[in-house]
Amino acid sequence: MKYLVGCAMALSFAATGSPVAQADSAPTCTDTPNAYTAGWQTGWASYQASEKSGSSGSASRTVDLPITINAPIDKVWTVYSNLRNDIGRHPFLKDIITHRTCSDGVSTTIDFTALENVPMGSVDYPAKTQAEQRLFPADRYYLTDSYDTPGVITHQKVTFTDNGNGTTAVNEHITFSCNPLLLNFTVSNGVSSHQAYQAALKRDIENGTL
Repeated sequence: MKYLVGCAMALSFAATGSPVAQADSAPTCTDTPNAYTAGWQTGWASYQASEKSGSSGSASRTVDLPITINAPIDKVWTVYSNLRNDIGRHPFLKDIITHRTCSDGVSTTIDFTALENVPMGSVDYPAKTQAEQRLFPADRYYLTDSYDTPGVITHQKVTFTDNGNGTTAVNEHITFSCNPLLLNFTVSNGVSSHQAYQAALKRDIENGTL
């Protein structure tokens, strides 16, 4: 599971219609500065610079992680898209620290740091993943971008489909990008951790814990 950082998050909106219409479309943001915010800003700036340069010298791999959950789509969406529900279910994740939340009435953007202990051989590496999640509830999908030192980037699109029989199909479409020497390790750890928390979310949604 990967996440990102940014010096300053900007949401752009097309300048169309009357001044009143433009004001109505402006996002409402809540900032929650904390001890990790400066690190998020630095990391996000590195992510943006890497994306602008085309991540020169990096290698990428894309995977799909589908799962079917025996619950209605409204329930699955509400639980699955809530970052706090990953804590205690994602095997590396220790906490989520939110820096800013913005909503324009259509989408919600959350800037956050994920505190993780990533196993590396016989020791755990205390990673701080800098990330941004963008939720589109009407269309039942969300996007998450993340950045980790040394230049590990992930892009996720998580979609939710009503199967019509009381179950919901969820698919995590994830692209991992990093130094070619780190790619196999990054993908292996990323896929195994995502599958573990998918299984935990499925279990706890279906048994009523969530």
